[in-house]
Amino acid sequence: MVSLSCVVKADDSLTVDVSGSFRVRYEALNNPIFPTQMSLREKSNQRLSTRLIVNADLSYKNFGATLDIRDSRAFLDDNDPTLTSSQVNTREPVQLFVTYKPLNARGSENNANALGHISLIKMGRMELDYGSRRLLAKAIYRNATNSYDGVVVQGSLANWRVDGLYILPVSRFPNDSASLDNNTRAFDKSFSERKLFGLYAASNDNAIKLQSYWFKEDDSESLATRNRDLFTFSVDYTANFSNGWRANTEIIGQLGSAHETAASNDTLDKDVRAYLLFAYIGKKINYHTFLRAEFDFISGDNDSTDNTISNFDSLYGVRRFDFGPTDVYQGLLRRNLKTAGLRSVSTPTAQHNIMLGYKAYWYQKAPQDVDSFIGHQVEARWRYQILPELRLSLGGAYLFKGDGFARGDYSDNSAFLFTGALYTF
Repeated sequence: MVSLSCVVKADDSLTVDVSGSFRVRYEALNNPIFPTQMSLREKSNQRLSTRLIVNADLSYKNFGATLDIRDSRAFLDDNDPTLTSSQVNTREPVQLFVTYKPLNARGSENNANALGHISLIKMGRMELDYGSRRLLAKAIYRNATNSYDGVVVQGSLANWRVDGLYILPVSRFPNDSASLDNNTRAFDKSFSERKLFGLYAASNDNAIKLQSYWFKEDDSESLATRNRDLFTFSVDYTANFSNGWRANTEIIGQLGSAHETAASNDTLDKDVRAYLLFAYIGKKINYHTFLRAEFDFISGDNDSTDNTISNFDSLYGVRRFDFGPTDVYQGLLRRNLKTAGLRSVSTPTAQHNIMLGYKAYWYQKAPQDVDSFIGHQVEARWRYQILPELRLSLGGAYLFKGDGFARGDYSDNSAFLFTGALYTF
């Protein structure tokens, strides 16, 4: 990190911090996960991706500003139909926002009201990461991130952290295959016809996290949508017990309406009734390893002809930590699933982090005439902090396909490998 400081007054200073990182990753997949045809994609896929981040933070008194420019590119994947703007987003200011921290007359945070106070106001384009990250999150594994235009007010109320937000999700451009394959540059933008507003709250001990969001979108000349009008509410609870035991559960309910597709001739509003249940129970089995059993039950839909939609919509959440790598491997979507599995995370030394995982997948509602069992997935990931500024990684996943996915032209098991390096400065 580079730190610059310039004195403005005897008692005030302007501080600028510049930092960043560069990541390179190679991924290879043999046999696509999802059932598909040879006419749509090849059997094997390779990709070399790069991601450069340059971040500048400016602070003066109780004001601040952040500029975050990222360059995400992909190579070696000619005519890959899975390549999207989630992997390619070149020379993009993904964050550009200002902050204000209210101060009282003594120069400390304004806590005159013991019941609650505002601690930070943020305006502009920003990343957001809340709670379990299943509804609203920035991307870590994925090559390109999520960002949002809007306003966030952070504060406290009766010893709870409370964030109120009004944001317009940013759409990444370009989004056509030819431009993405050539790493073409285009500015991202948000649309007033697509907005999300609501609250995030966390208890003082962070054991309880609540999320309540309203997501609304409408079609316009430049935006084709499913006209989603969704209210989503999440309760996330974590409990710590004696002897290293810990349990967590999250329950999410979703109500509203949406169209089945984004096609211009699809004008039928359907009722949305969806939910997600997640739970784990685990124990620290030795000084450096935590082992847990985890379960998902996520509503799904296997009938697009009726007047209801029960597929769960994860809004702007990420799924790598639940269902395996994204990007080339893709991983399963957070909808229409029942799962059971085991996961361990070990840190034998400060330099090494090892994750091992197993998960069995079923459809919550299988398509007509399709078996409900999707398969068994095993995965592993090793991170090695070889230097304070350099981290190496190696990992992979293998999906033993069940009858529910052993169809199409690529019915064999899916094998995936990735390796990469991250340099921070």
